[in-house]
Amino acid sequence: MLKRRCLVRALTTPLLVGAAPWVRAEPLPAPSGQVILTIRGRIDGGVARFDRALLLAGGRDELRTATPFTDGVSTFSGVLLSRLLDRLGADGSRLLTHALNDYAVTIPMEDVRTYAVLLALDQDGRALSVRERGPIWVIYPFSEHPELDDRVHRQRSIWQLTDIEVA
Repeated sequence: MLKRRCLVRALTTPLLVGAAPWVRAEPLPAPSGQVILTIRGRIDGGVARFDRALLLAGGRDELRTATPFTDGVSTFSGVLLSRLLDRLGADGSRLLTHALNDYAVTIPMEDVRTYAVLLALDQDGRALSVRERGPIWVIYPFSEHPELDDRVHRQRSIWQLTDIEVA
């Protein structure tokens, strides 16, 4: 059972319309680097593709938590999934997620709205490599919400995430 509290905080100022490249007031710019995440389905425009820089251009969030998969407490940084989905105008009840290794799991939108679910790109200041569950790992706030340390939420903590379909 996880006992430490987690900390979620924005590392940038709050977003204003037009303040970040992926705020949907204007079309999303094309990624200039390797696409690491594609979001499709019930979002504005139907599809959004992100390289690392474009994903982080909307602001960086941090989550300090223990996980069932790592030793001790780590600091994860990336983007809150709820904030990203809000910026894309997501309108659905579930997220169908897929990983590099063809693992797939459904995450209810309720999880994203209830908990600070993070799309982690870094752990303890280092970019997550494929070998280290990256480039994107879905992290739940396990320390703040010990009830999440169960089989269901462990399965939803998909790593090597590549695709999300909003349904």
